[in-house]
Amino acid sequence: MKNIALCFITLLFSASALFSQPQRVKGKLSSVKDTADLTILNIYPDSFPNVSVVFKAETRKGEPVWNLTKDKMNVHENNQSCRVVSVEQISKNKPINLGIVIDHSGSMEFDNMQLYDKNGTPLFQMDSSYRLYVPKSYVAPIEKAKAAVKTFVSSFNIKKDSISIIAFGDKVDGQLALTEDVKAINSLIDTLHADGSTALYDAMLQSLTLINQSSGIKVLVVLTDGQDNSSKNKWSDVIKAANQNEIPVYIIGLGDVNVDTLKMIANATKGQFYFTQSSKSLDTIYAKISKKVQAFYNLIYSSTNFSTADTTRQIELSFDTDSLYLITNKAAANFPTEVMALLEKKEQEKERQKDYLLYGSIAFAVLVSIGSILVYFKKREPLTIPPAAIKLIYPNPSNGIINIDYEGAANAQLQIIDRMGNPIKSFNLSNHETQFDLSELNNGDYLAVIQSEYGVSNAVNFVLQH
Repeated sequence: MKNIALCFITLLFSASALFSQPQRVKGKLSSVKDTADLTILNIYPDSFPNVSVVFKAETRKGEPVWNLTKDKMNVHENNQSCRVVSVEQISKNKPINLGIVIDHSGSMEFDNMQLYDKNGTPLFQMDSSYRLYVPKSYVAPIEKAKAAVKTFVSSFNIKKDSISIIAFGDKVDGQLALTEDVKAINSLIDTLHADGSTALYDAMLQSLTLINQSSGIKVLVVLTDGQDNSSKNKWSDVIKAANQNEIPVYIIGLGDVNVDTLKMIANATKGQFYFTQSSKSLDTIYAKISKKVQAFYNLIYSSTNFSTADTTRQIELSFDTDSLYLITNKAAANFPTEVMALLEKKEQEKERQKDYLLYGSIAFAVLVSIGSILVYFKKREPLTIPPAAIKLIYPNPSNGIINIDYEGAANAQLQIIDRMGNPIKSFNLSNHETQFDLSELNNGDYLAVIQSEYGVSNAVNFVLQH
């Protein structure tokens, strides 16, 4: 019998900072056989109403989960089912901004795994001037690292992905901003040679700054073979900067490193730490990181909520997977401000056209309310002076404070009508007030009308969403 596991991810985000403030994502799945971690990396509504949700799914053994497809996915926003447009691996279309940090300190010249045999017998010789003579087969870690990084770079789709290089010894002395120029990347890598001490944290912070300047997926991959002894910054500064900008940090520790600190940095930023005693393992480790970095999924769904003032939205993603237990980790999501501007533009256009976005229930409420208004307000004989007119209510939806642009309403009364046609709140307009506090009212759909001795104005629908 098919075993099914469901993953429910709940995302709450504030509309007042709809596309600027990071929020938390929570959720969990049920278990059958294997166990995996699902991590939300970010959410990109840059093609709104299509919303892109980027996540990764891995087994507890660190292997990517590859079998998540569109037919296994369901999305709900504010309990409303949304159409899933696509689900695909991130490497197929979303740009990856990759920061690569390379340690070329003096210790990168020496690899004890190549200088001693398994019994601890030296395989090198040293003359009276302390010049070291290594075996013919010896390859310095810095050379192994340079070759591994070049192969790592070649594993990405350079037509869409951008790569930045930061090299360091006792200071950051090699830097290349995000680029798609593989020749420039390889040229910088070729210039590296082992010397100096270790300014690891300064280099990591510099790389975070470089890759954060572009949109898309951002990932930092770091190689070091020593403990930091030259930085002005601290490991805590690296974690803070990475988390503020939602950048996972993958770290390779080679030889004599502070395993606990490096592992803490990687775990705290939703990355991963790898340790090896031999530079011969670098190719294998970089290959694993390449697979993980490119194993993110990009789910795109179509949102039905065009509000720029929605105070709370709840998104649920559900996955049907065979024999798999997924558990979501907490994640943060940032939304670009240009999307907010796009939605505001759409809303303004609709306001100018007086064509407000009405859901099915709202449309029904309007019909009921208008019918009730005709009953509530007595018919009046035609007058030479026209009744008041409401030109615009904004923001709509509102979090409790509404502004009304109206005319011809001296000594009149603003009436707020609920969806059943019952007047529930009124304001005197003798002083030409334009702003009204409705924060005491429940969330829902309402109508605003102005009653005066000359008749009843047009009725305008608005929504309260605290």
